[in-house]
Amino acid sequence: MTSVNDPQSNGDPTSADVRSAGGPVHLERLCVDVAGRRLLDDARLNLEPGKLLVVVGGSGAGKSVLLRILAGLLPRDGSVVRWSADIAADIAEHQDIDSGSKGPARLGAALSPLRRRVGVVFQQFALFDELSPTANVQFAMDHRGDRHRPPEQDAAGWLAELGVPAEVPVAGLSGGQKQRLAIARTLASDPEVILYDEPTSGLDAASGAKVASLIRQTQQIHHRTSVVVTHDYQTLIPIADEVVFLDNRRKQLVSVPRDQWSQIRQWMHPVAADPATATAPEQPAVKRGWSMGRRLIEQLDAFLLASSDALISALRLPVDVLPIFPRWKWAGRFFMHYLRLVGGPSACVYLAIAGLIAGFTTTYFTFRFLPFRLYTQPLLIDELLASIGFALYRILVPVLATILVAARCGAAVAADVGVKRYGGQVDAMRTLGVRPQAYLLVPILAAFLVATPVLEWIAFFAARLISMVTFTATHSDIPSYFWDQHFFRNLRGQDAIWPKGASWVFGKNAACGVGTAVISYYQGLRSKQSAADVSDAITATVLWTTLWVLVVHFAVALMEF
Repeated sequence: MTSVNDPQSNGDPTSADVRSAGGPVHLERLCVDVAGRRLLDDARLNLEPGKLLVVVGGSGAGKSVLLRILAGLLPRDGSVVRWSADIAADIAEHQDIDSGSKGPARLGAALSPLRRRVGVVFQQFALFDELSPTANVQFAMDHRGDRHRPPEQDAAGWLAELGVPAEVPVAGLSGGQKQRLAIARTLASDPEVILYDEPTSGLDAASGAKVASLIRQTQQIHHRTSVVVTHDYQTLIPIADEVVFLDNRRKQLVSVPRDQWSQIRQWMHPVAADPATATAPEQPAVKRGWSMGRRLIEQLDAFLLASSDALISALRLPVDVLPIFPRWKWAGRFFMHYLRLVGGPSACVYLAIAGLIAGFTTTYFTFRFLPFRLYTQPLLIDELLASIGFALYRILVPVLATILVAARCGAAVAADVGVKRYGGQVDAMRTLGVRPQAYLLVPILAAFLVATPVLEWIAFFAARLISMVTFTATHSDIPSYFWDQHFFRNLRGQDAIWPKGASWVFGKNAACGVGTAVISYYQGLRSKQSAADVSDAITATVLWTTLWVLVVHFAVALMEF
């Protein structure tokens, strides 16, 4: 085996590109650390345009980490993954990227426009379930790197070429159809390099062979440089032009000559089986105390890190919520998606039922347990109705409604964003040059600002209605206009349109909605390694959003009354 020397193209310290760079891309002195463990040490990787490169290695060797580095999805100094490399490319176009001269150039940081010339076919496909197959492909077409150049074909053409049914929802597609749809979406974004992350994972031998054939056919037809990261060497090596082995013992990327491809099986072994990285034997009892101390320190460090991340997110929030959209059409579609999620029919029914319960219990039990009712009710009935109306409008319904919105809608949004994070849709956005805040945070925030007052009004309308019904049913000798006259007495102001104190109610709704939107978004966006992490994000969202709502109402009450 020899050290890798294969020109291809990628072109950014955090991303890769071939055609835009006009020549090969060279990765020199590549070092990668994951959780303090060195995966690659002073490695080299050169990529040649138009070739199909297969990167193989054992489980845990760092293949997916390498792919995410090439795709520009990992910062150099992350909390878990840290990496460094010198990345150079022959600049034939885009002379403004560095000094303006052609020839080898060291590309600058992550702001290079070349990073958007890389497409990724994710292991979990990273498809948007709320969009149709056609819309998934159109999303990529609308965000391709060079929109001045006409697309090769329309979305329907890509689906037809890859054999994806356009009329079937994404959730109803088979695994193979989802794989083809993911490839179609990636091709539609017009990348120069396509990265495949474990494309045959979870497939049987026959299906894996079909996927391998599809990858090769796609590469030959569209002449895209392709990098396949896999442990399934038996299926994917036959379609390769070049093979690179990620040697976790030597911590190098090793080019494998064609006459040695049959020997790769002997080199494959999981990282845990490596004596250098095997789990250390259990420590004596006298040292367990030190281990517990280290765990406590690690937990404290994680807490402080999470706190600092929350503070940074709060400081960046005014910038993150700026309505800067790559495409207003897609911002509108995501807004409608989250508006249905936050303020859809089920949420309206939910808040209406809550309002009915609040209105009934407040009205019925106030009169039912009035002391000396036979004597005090005739004297206080009008004041009681006025107080009930005031309490329901200004205090009880706003508190109840915003708590329920925070719990129900906040959890729904956290689950949606969490699934997008876990399933790779957030990373898919990033590979298309889209800030997740543009199509997730801002639409979520707008949806809560619109839906929260509407849901609170639905709850109050239901509470008012049931209050009138309850009063007239328990006081059949009093006409209904008496209830209407006194229920709103403390709410009628000089403005005949808005009740007295409406600005306070709207302010509380807005503050609670904004807080719920931000908390649910950032909880969902946190790193997700398993489905349990999504569940934890939902639980944390319910906890923090309801606490936020209570704090808002407490603080506003001190100023309002």
